[in-house]
Amino acid sequence: MNAKRIVAVLFLVAVVVCFATVMSVSSELQALDTGGSGATVVSLPPEVESVTADPAVVTIAPSVVTEVEITAKVFGPCGIDWIKSVEITAVDPPPKCENTRKIFPLPIPMKRVRVDGLTRAKYAATIEMLCIPARDYTLTVTVTDKEDNTATGTVTFTVGETLAFSVTDVEFGTLAADQSSEVYSTVTNLGNVPFVFEHSTGIVISDMTAGGKGTIEASDITVKWDWSKVIRRTAPGDVGFSLSVPFGTLPGTYTGTIAFTPTPAK
Repeated sequence: MNAKRIVAVLFLVAVVVCFATVMSVSSELQALDTGGSGATVVSLPPEVESVTADPAVVTIAPSVVTEVEITAKVFGPCGIDWIKSVEITAVDPPPKCENTRKIFPLPIPMKRVRVDGLTRAKYAATIEMLCIPARDYTLTVTVTDKEDNTATGTVTFTVGETLAFSVTDVEFGTLAADQSSEVYSTVTNLGNVPFVFEHSTGIVISDMTAGGKGTIEASDITVKWDWSKVIRRTAPGDVGFSLSVPFGTLPGTYTGTIAFTPTPAK
């Protein structure tokens, strides 16, 4: 091989080696290269999955506070810690006593009582009722997250009729034969239903006796009462009675009964 051919071969080898070296370096540089990543997570509104009332049918006892537990199950898609508040925000129709005083001071905050995983929780609150008309009521629960996104859920519970009242004794006092006396019995509505007394059976008077010594018959006692009058919680009724002691009545202390039977007003 002459000198020119030898130089040409060496030159080609050098070129090949140089090219391989450059490719190797370039490959190493690409393996070490990095790029940034990013994402924006937006909040989704919460959900009220269910609302329940216990008991669902409420019976009001006279002069006794009745409690109803309201429970709400809440879903927070951004995490339950993203929930800012859960409240009872409305009752429809607004429950009022007959003196128009509001029953519930809304809103009523609900407390978290259980957490299920990262996104679900149970909230509860107790409402108290002493005087509330009988009917169906729809209660609204509102959940609010930290971006003020809201969701609502409702539950309906029933307040039943409680027909309850009190009366005072009728004391005619001390009388002689052929004398008369007029007195009153005060009827107070203790329930949540306005009522009336039907003329035929609403107020029934029995005979008064004095331990076998004598009798004052029921016909000697009359009722002075407006039979159309409705007795409400805020308006007790004074029922008037008149006793006329007939001649021939033996001396003694006479006692009897007066049966008051109300009927719910229509």
